[in-house]
Amino acid sequence: MSKLGVTVVAAFALIFSAPAAADPPSRVVEPVDRTTTIPAGALCSFEFVVRSEGFRTTTTFTNADGTFNGFTIHLTSWHTTYTNPANGKTLRVTFSGPVIVEALPDGRALVRIPGNDPRIVAPGEGPIYTDSGLIVYIAPETVNWDVQLDVLHVAGGRRESEDFVAAVCGALA
Repeated sequence: MSKLGVTVVAAFALIFSAPAAADPPSRVVEPVDRTTTIPAGALCSFEFVVRSEGFRTTTTFTNADGTFNGFTIHLTSWHTTYTNPANGKTLRVTFSGPVIVEALPDGRALVRIPGNDPRIVAPGEGPIYTDSGLIVYIAPETVNWDVQLDVLHVAGGRRESEDFVAAVCGALA
């Protein structure tokens, strides 16, 4: 048999003996245009409005057998503002890291959030709050990925929620 024939036979043998590959990831791009009012007492002593717009891209991954493996969420062309309607003060909020959620064999989820989430900028002052770094935690399931059951790793500038409240409420007051 010629070298070409051996190569063709070997290629077919590899193709047919290889395990089935997973389907390529699916991507869903959703436009987001959302306004929510945070009532007085929920975070600050006054109400404020959160306005978010941009695109949320969810990429879903499957295993070779077709079972769900996990997903990522990326926000693109994203703009969020916090506004106190009583005095007109506004903050610009930037979210730049993806959310990576991986299904675990026991039904829970491993969540990784790297990046600068959030960076809050006050007009005329510059950044008043940043929370950069990496957080890794276990969630009860992929559907409830935002519920932290067990924090496994925190690195970088992750800050306490009290700092966030003080920065947001102080700047909007």
